[in-house]
Amino acid sequence: MADRAPVPVASAHRRIRARFAKAPSLFLVLDFDGTLVPIVERPELARPSEETIVALTSLTRTPGIRVAVISGRGLEDLRGLLPVQELALAGLHGLETWPPIGRPSGRIDVHRLRADLDRLVLALKDKLGSAEGPRIEDKRHAIAFHFRGIPRAAAARMRTALQAAFRETAERSSLVLVPGKEVLEARIAGVEKGSCARAMQEKIAPGSLAVVLGDDVTDEDLFVAFAKNGITVVVGKPKKTSGRYEIERQEEVTPWLREVEAMWRETHPG
Repeated sequence: MADRAPVPVASAHRRIRARFAKAPSLFLVLDFDGTLVPIVERPELARPSEETIVALTSLTRTPGIRVAVISGRGLEDLRGLLPVQELALAGLHGLETWPPIGRPSGRIDVHRLRADLDRLVLALKDKLGSAEGPRIEDKRHAIAFHFRGIPRAAAARMRTALQAAFRETAERSSLVLVPGKEVLEARIAGVEKGSCARAMQEKIAPGSLAVVLGDDVTDEDLFVAFAKNGITVVVGKPKKTSGRYEIERQEEVTPWLREVEAMWRETHPG
């Protein structure tokens, strides 16, 4: 992660607009939770505002702009939450995509993946015994273990048990255990948002200028992937980030998306 502090997007308006003016097209990549919607204690309760849906719809209808949402949520979940035509989607950090993208590593053995996830859950239950565990969000091809809202000491015990269970099963497993905001997620190794976004760009927006927004640890893969030739924007105030620019509060994201569309239309009239 970069040592320099990100620059507020408002302070970089002219610089960003100048890059838009030189770009033949725009590829806008957005995280979902914490970026398009606020972080909530139970992810299933999060919903994008009507204002956000309208902004996304307008962006997808703007000539020269393609928009993708890449999330840790499953693809079907994203489709239900974002009823916007022409929106490209990637779920489970890039494991599931629409439109489909090719994978250099070939097909994923989903049966082995499911078996590894089930083995991890069983090992965790064994470690916890009769003690309460984290809230488990089963995404079929990934499992998120949520600690939000749990007292700190209890959450620490749960994390320790989960990490011990993961170490115990890791030798025979295809999984990695990835930290996020009040969550640890077990998912298949070798799949992450940065490489997925690169592959999507090549498929649906080749030669475009990428503008990526995210708020969490897993979004750092996006920022690294587009550090040299994209515009990377972190949402919130992380202690460390590779994001070059910053939107301080989640509720400022949708207004800035409208600003992105306005800047693009100004620099590419007609």
